[in-house]
Amino acid sequence: MNRLGKRQLLIIVAGLMVVLAVGQWVVGPILGHRKELAARIQRSERRLKDMLHLEQTYRQARLENGILEQSLRSRRQDFTLFAFLEGLARKDGLKKQIEYMRPSVKSLSETFQEEQVEMRLTGVALGTLIPYLYHLETAPEQVRIKRLTIRPQSRNKSLLEVNLLVVTQRFVKGSRAADSKAGRKGFRS
Repeated sequence: MNRLGKRQLLIIVAGLMVVLAVGQWVVGPILGHRKELAARIQRSERRLKDMLHLEQTYRQARLENGILEQSLRSRRQDFTLFAFLEGLARKDGLKKQIEYMRPSVKSLSETFQEEQVEMRLTGVALGTLIPYLYHLETAPEQVRIKRLTIRPQSRNKSLLEVNLLVVTQRFVKGSRAADSKAGRKGFRS
C-alpha cells in the first residue's frame, strides 16, 4: 500500500467531514421531519376516526330524538305520569300497595321537561311486581324507570318493599315546538 500524502489525507478527511456534516444537518433533519409527519398523520387518522364515530353517534341520537319527539306528539294531551302510574297500578293489582307517590318536574331545556314520580310500594309479591315493571318499560307513552330499589320486608321476607323513580319527557307548554304541529318544519313568528 502506498502512503498517502498530506494533501490526499486532507482531502479524505475533508470529504469525511462533508459527508458527516451532510448527514448531520441535511439527512438527519429530513428523516426527523419524515418521522414527525408520520406521527402527525397517525394522530390525524385517529382524530378522523373519532370524528366519524362521533358523527355516527350524533346521527343516531338525532334519529332517536326524532322518534321520541314523534312519540311525545302522538301521546294524549292530558297525559300525566302520576295518573298513568296510578292507573297501571290499579290494572296490575298494586293500587293497595302504594304507600306514596311524589311527583315533580325538572326543566331539561326550553322545549322539554322531565316529569318524574317517586313512588313506594310495600307488601308486594314478586309475581305481581314483574308485570308492573314490564308494563312500565314497554309502555308506548315513553315512560322509563330511572331508579329501582327492591328489598324484602322486615316483617314478611316473602313480600317486597319497592322504591321507584319513574320518568318521562314532555314538551314545555307554550314552547314553539309544543305548539307547532309541524315541529321542525317551521315556526310561527
